[in-house]
Amino acid sequence: MSSTGRLSRGVITVVNDSEVPLPVEIVIKRANLDPRGVPHLSNAGDEFLVMPPQALIPPGATQNFRLQWLGEPLLEKSESFFFYVNQIPIKLSGSRHDVQLVFSVGVMVNVAPPRGQPALNVVGNSIVTDKGGRHYPAITVENPTNVHALFPQSVVQVSSGSWSETISSGELAQFIGIGLVQPGHRRRFVLPVPLPPGATSVQCRLQFDPRR
Repeated sequence: MSSTGRLSRGVITVVNDSEVPLPVEIVIKRANLDPRGVPHLSNAGDEFLVMPPQALIPPGATQNFRLQWLGEPLLEKSESFFFYVNQIPIKLSGSRHDVQLVFSVGVMVNVAPPRGQPALNVVGNSIVTDKGGRHYPAITVENPTNVHALFPQSVVQVSSGSWSETISSGELAQFIGIGLVQPGHRRRFVLPVPLPPGATSVQCRLQFDPRR
């Protein structure tokens, strides 16, 4: 999303594929990711209008939750949020054997400022070893801009000695997922290509294109 214009609005669609009515509510949390991508959450303010904030979705039906950014239109830098679709517990029959499971599904929403372009720079290369003893390259990237960047919008070339491998944007998206790098942050990603035996060092080059 964007803090201004038509992209300041969005939609989250929830489908009830169960055989009973589904009561849900939207809960919003502000997100700050560490270098491993682990989100640290805090309470959001009144940055969004969500309509409806709650809904009872009939069996087999679809509910659209409409989002409208109400925060600062001239953001200095991108902000990230998780929109949690939480199932609302219902009153059970009172039997001692009743068990109720409820779900919570998170949707990440990034709001970009009206001006700025994302970029990624390589600031570190390393080698990691999995439990099976296989070696994989790891790349650390930094976003020096005011706009959030998505690492899978990149093509990465990995080399070690005479060996090299190119990892496409699609492969990164499939293996890593969204790969969010927030403004001014660094992220470390393990790349989905095993290194040849005996590799002791690795170099990674990055071609980042946010239009991918």
